[in-house]
Amino acid sequence: MSEFLVVTDAQGATLDDLVTMHKSLVVSGSKDIKWLVYGAVPDAVKHLQRRWSFRRVRVVATADEFKTSELVVFLNSGDGLYRESLVNVRETFRKNATADLIYGDSAHPTGIKAEPLSFVRRPGWSPERLRAHCYVGETLVVRADLVASAETITDLAVRHPHDRALRLTEVAKNIVRMPELLTMAKSQDTRPSASLTAVAEHCARQKIDATCELDAAVPSVRVKRKLTTEPSVAVIVPTRGTSAEVFGSERVLVVEAVRSLFEKSTYQNFEVVVVADTPTPQSVLDTLREIGGARLKIIDYDRPFNFAEKNNLGAMSCESDLILLLNDDTEIITSDALEIMVAMFNDPTVGVVGPMLLFEDSTIQSAGHIFSPDPTDLYRARSPEMAGPQNLLKVQREVSSLIAACALIRRDVFEQVGGLCMGFPGNWNDIDFCLKVQLAGYRAVFTP
Repeated sequence: MSEFLVVTDAQGATLDDLVTMHKSLVVSGSKDIKWLVYGAVPDAVKHLQRRWSFRRVRVVATADEFKTSELVVFLNSGDGLYRESLVNVRETFRKNATADLIYGDSAHPTGIKAEPLSFVRRPGWSPERLRAHCYVGETLVVRADLVASAETITDLAVRHPHDRALRLTEVAKNIVRMPELLTMAKSQDTRPSASLTAVAEHCARQKIDATCELDAAVPSVRVKRKLTTEPSVAVIVPTRGTSAEVFGSERVLVVEAVRSLFEKSTYQNFEVVVVADTPTPQSVLDTLREIGGARLKIIDYDRPFNFAEKNNLGAMSCESDLILLLNDDTEIITSDALEIMVAMFNDPTVGVVGPMLLFEDSTIQSAGHIFSPDPTDLYRARSPEMAGPQNLLKVQREVSSLIAACALIRRDVFEQVGGLCMGFPGNWNDIDFCLKVQLAGYRAVFTP
């Protein structure tokens, strides 16, 4: 049995391209490679077999060799494996005994003498992000027995890389990012229309009821889930009734926050729970009652400030399906924001969802947290128009944690993990909460 079967859709490939690819396989770190050049013209296959098929790499023309291979490497025509990359692949599978599929970083020629290569460092596994774009790259290493459960190897070979990645990750249980270079890639296949078709078909197979839209400017696919039910939402708003100058006029922050919910949100199956410190002016409370009517309740809070405790009290005072933690200095910008967030919970593996938050000057407050190593708001004070590396500001994706200034949470998950930790009265309680949610087996998802 061979260790690796490298599979390439060689339709239209030149002999020079194939010879260059073959050379990369020779130095890739394995002495036992079979290379299926599917669709190559017969003369090219014969030439490769006669002149270039020596002991380390054996060129084959049929998929029968798949049955006697341990690992399958899908490699695009014109690309090559990075030197010694299969050594790292072998070690990654050794360290991750249950891994089904591995992807890694890639190097790309720039044509610039001073900096001949650019590098794409890929983030960890994110099924939500893969629906948006093929961020895992075009070279995938998969256990051979898994490939058979997805589709025939030749059908997979000729599919668009995004389509192939979606089909393979649908059947893979454990997907691992290898933090080393795997591929020397000429270019990335970013045909947006092919990605749109692939994602729409993926959603149909996975029973995800959604509309798929193409953002050609990024490019990426936006999966917008449809509301199949209308779960109840409790919006928890801690406040002291503070006023501040906003856009040149004095405003009571909590009043504007609550008003924007009732007036702007397309999703209206919610109630508002205001957790008000004792010093909150009575006039503010009266105005809130006028705005919210029977859908608003006020809880008095007369203890020393503890953001976590205030939110926990609000959450425990109601019986909604979902809980939205919302700061009192916020206002809705996009009218269907809550609707989009609620629909994410059609997937039972989602535990908490957060949107992009903007400052008053329209720069980014938070687009999820990154630990580097301390928790940091991604692209704070930058323009929301920028896409960010690999489009991370424009796509739905799993994140390490989300800011509690606006976070929608499944109630049963909130209760399962014990709510916000009151040992963090000011900062860090949201980060601690999201980590607990993920330890419990749920996902934290950012949506732009």
